[in-house]
Amino acid sequence: MWSSRALLLALCALSVSLSLTVARDAPVKRYVVDLDTAPEEHFLPICQDPDIQAMIPMLKKDVKDMITSLVPEEALPLLDVLTSDLDQYLPHPFAGEMRGIANCTGINLGEIVTLNLAYDLTAFCTSIVAQDSKGTIWHGRNLDYGFGDFLRNITVMADFQTKGQTLYTTTTYLGYVGALTGQRPNGFTVSVDERDQGAWWMNALEALLNRQASLMSFLVRETLAEADSYDVAIERLAYTPLIAPVYFIVGGANVAEGAVITRDRTSALDIWTMNPAQGRWYVLETNYDHWEEPPAHDDRRTPGMKAMNTTGQDAINASSMFQVLSVPKVLNRHTTYTAIMSAAQPQVYNTWVRWPEAQAAGQKP
Repeated sequence: MWSSRALLLALCALSVSLSLTVARDAPVKRYVVDLDTAPEEHFLPICQDPDIQAMIPMLKKDVKDMITSLVPEEALPLLDVLTSDLDQYLPHPFAGEMRGIANCTGINLGEIVTLNLAYDLTAFCTSIVAQDSKGTIWHGRNLDYGFGDFLRNITVMADFQTKGQTLYTTTTYLGYVGALTGQRPNGFTVSVDERDQGAWWMNALEALLNRQASLMSFLVRETLAEADSYDVAIERLAYTPLIAPVYFIVGGANVAEGAVITRDRTSALDIWTMNPAQGRWYVLETNYDHWEEPPAHDDRRTPGMKAMNTTGQDAINASSMFQVLSVPKVLNRHTTYTAIMSAAQPQVYNTWVRWPEAQAAGQKP
């Protein structure tokens, strides 16, 4: 899939001057996505935000320049193939949503599609699922990218609703229709951490040729929409064919429901579950197989585990999970946001943009 630089420049082109642009940790802007409307209308509340509308002339130019400069010439025909019959290649409702974003912004549909192929790539993340001493499951995650200022400005939360009720919530980036972090109330929570990726154009070709394989971010959103329990979510995320390897970190609404799914393209290589009865009251995943030692140059696992063990099961909650995700290395200059979730307490779900000044001060949300 895309290189980190490609994604970051793409998202830079979509950046806007929202109220988020402050040098402190701050809750991100939140929108409602009405699933009872046509897919083309799903993301209009975000697209029609006055701050975004004011930026559209610049967005058009920047996205076009980015696509022209970063997409290999030999890969350009893939865009023509995709956009000529988008519904044939992308599942409902993603094709319609991309058309809606393109229509609202005036950005070329092929360029919007290219941006939405963007997360089977390199990103560095930390995800933790833990059970407190009362049996409540907590799920926290940091999403890290280089050049994070661009992403911090375009991070949003979206409540996907039907009949006025929230079916699921995600934390995402403006213009991106997939899901990397999300919660189904009273069902499960999920986050995605990167695992060995191939070249973006090879994965895009795989997606075109193998229609049985899913884009990871599409699978996450489909699972949030359709799976009504932790067990069903685990089954779908573990065994649905993918176009690239990944880690799925899943938390449930009931005791002992927490797992890290290590995926290759075809199936789960390993499902590492929480087992509080045997003392494993949390599972922590960065970007390396849990049975292997992380590399010394990127060992976020050790400080994360140390912080969890120091906090202890009796003291773990939304606030202390945020603090664990704020220790040095776990929180770093590339961290764009921190999300805290609990499926059994869905009102807790929130996301904070993280800024270097706040990181230095160890500021609480």
